[in-house]
Amino acid sequence: MDPRRQRDRNPRLVYGQITGYGLGPAQDVASYDHGAFWSASGLAALYADGDGVPPQPAGGMGDRATGTALAGAIAAALFRRERTGVGEHVTGSLLRTAMWLMASDVADALREPEGERVNDRTRAPVPTVNCFRCADGRWLWLQCMLPDRMWSALLTALDAHWLDDDSRFRSGDRRSLAKAGPALVEALDELFRQRTLSEWSARLTAAGVPFAPVRSLGEAVADPGTATAGAFLEMEHAGTRYRTVNTPCTFEGTPAAARTASPGVGQHTREVLAELGVPAAEIEALDRATAATV
Repeated sequence: MDPRRQRDRNPRLVYGQITGYGLGPAQDVASYDHGAFWSASGLAALYADGDGVPPQPAGGMGDRATGTALAGAIAAALFRRERTGVGEHVTGSLLRTAMWLMASDVADALREPEGERVNDRTRAPVPTVNCFRCADGRWLWLQCMLPDRMWSALLTALDAHWLDDDSRFRSGDRRSLAKAGPALVEALDELFRQRTLSEWSARLTAAGVPFAPVRSLGEAVADPGTATAGAFLEMEHAGTRYRTVNTPCTFEGTPAAARTASPGVGQHTREVLAELGVPAAEIEALDRATAATV
């Protein structure tokens, strides 16, 4: 279907289109999430392990991110149409979405194409934005993005004001900490090994230091706060009630609700063809032909 021809017929039409690699030489190249989004974009290589082995990502991450981005663009195009009466051809791609999600790293690569992202927690640009293992083997992610502002609170939580006696770390100056990153991470590693995740959670919370426990997916799903955040949707199908994943945003004034479960493959083919005016005899013939090929 040619979007230009469709819009010539109806100038108000907002036509949304997603490809793997964008509208260009590779626009007809088939691709899935692991291809254009993860591999071709450089994202998989960016998060490869020390031996260069790419990660095994969760399925559909690029698909959902690209769909969400396109939905926002379509909403903007619909708003423009209300103002101007003119529709739009809105496009997106798995490749472009990956580039946008990696914007900080992509910007660095544009300035220095041969530069490499350091996947070494001891050499993190901000050592206080890092993961640390606790005495019980659990991990937490410290989130002191502005260490100079959080330094005193962090040292209080750690009961480690002696760190400020070290000229490399004094006052939590960000540039100084970046230079002394490996030494600071080593010191923090030793401190965090002394208490359990539960103990650190209490101390960091009391001190007002931002952090997050590194949870398993099962723990995240079971946490009441995840449900409170609206992450799940109650559904009923074939007499069975169950929870499923909700959309990422909530409209307080006009809450959305899923009326039915997702249809099975081909479940509404007959209804759709009938609405399009296809004669019943032809629908029956198509149905028989399809059944014969299964």
